[in-house]
Amino acid sequence: MAGENIDMASDFPPEPSPLRGDRFLGIHFACCGVYARIYVNRPGTAYEGHCPRCSRPVRIGIAPGGTDTRFFTAY
Repeated sequence: MAGENIDMASDFPPEPSPLRGDRFLGIHFACCGVYARIYVNRPGTAYEGHCPRCSRPVRIGIAPGGTDTRFFTAY
């Protein structure tokens, strides 16, 4: 019906939030030849995830003076 639509658009992009999972690393899982993203854990101490095919876990710690690299290969 007319007048029942809501405009959810915004002029400002949302700010990145670690709680929303906006921080991620790209991981190529060599075990199955697939790519996936892994996200920061709740305490904010590491990026954690798993291979989407075989569920092999991966954990990359966050430390001061780390790296700017955003993509990795897990063997």
